[in-house]
Amino acid sequence: MRFAAVLLIVACATTALAQESGYKYFAETEHLRFAWDDTVASGEGIEVMKRDGEKYYAAIKKMLVEVDNKKITVLLEGPAERPDGSWGYPRVDSFGRVHLYRFGPTWHDYQGAFAHEMVHAMRFWRMPHYDWFFEEGLAEFISLRIDESLRGFPWYGYPVDLVAGQWIVRNEAILLKVVKEEHKRVNLPCKAQTYSLRSAFFDYLGRQYGDHAILDMARQDRAGLYEDYQKYLGNLVQPLAIEWRAAVMDSYAKIPNADSLATVYRTQTPIQYMPVCDLNGDVLR
Repeated sequence: MRFAAVLLIVACATTALAQESGYKYFAETEHLRFAWDDTVASGEGIEVMKRDGEKYYAAIKKMLVEVDNKKITVLLEGPAERPDGSWGYPRVDSFGRVHLYRFGPTWHDYQGAFAHEMVHAMRFWRMPHYDWFFEEGLAEFISLRIDESLRGFPWYGYPVDLVAGQWIVRNEAILLKVVKEEHKRVNLPCKAQTYSLRSAFFDYLGRQYGDHAILDMARQDRAGLYEDYQKYLGNLVQPLAIEWRAAVMDSYAKIPNADSLATVYRTQTPIQYMPVCDLNGDVLR
């Protein structure tokens, strides 16, 4: 099965080379290939992304050990809002290429999801066996360890426990069971909640039980099964979720002016434009 998956990835990578011919500008590092049309990304921005990309690559490989070693293509796609009014979102496509978008006016706006998507790209060969709750949680868990800037979605510069805590305080924290078991239905429609809550959960598990526990889970053939939590963390997902929720609330209560900061987060960052879902993942607005 692993051999067949590798052959598929090699075939996809070969096809991907042809798919990059539409871009005007290119740059390469030892492990990364950049392509873009966006002039905002030129000059200083590309040099920083080359440097940071190699830093992320080395850190991710050290943490995961098992990674897809092919050169990763990073496509800088320009503004996230397209001329037709639709939006592009950071992702790794079926060729294993990273797509990054600007949600602001400068090249810095490509950086928010860079480390997160690198994790997905470096685990691309595992995709047929993904548990998406775990994979998304793992990607953010690692990105929080190797890039603590919190500048991009869903944090926008605010502490992890403040962001997660304000969802809980407002009774808007989607149940983690729903986030795990109904990923396809709720992940993007409820992205403001799913990404921050799931990320905060995995961040807490690493801090409480040791990063090694999450990384050991990541090396399982089908990483993220319910039984893995019992095996590596000593408890089932639901009790862990209750424990995490209490810890977040305790942390939130200790943040000076937490409620005021939370209001600013909700009204003066891009979160203000995103839908909010109820506890079962149904969109409210």
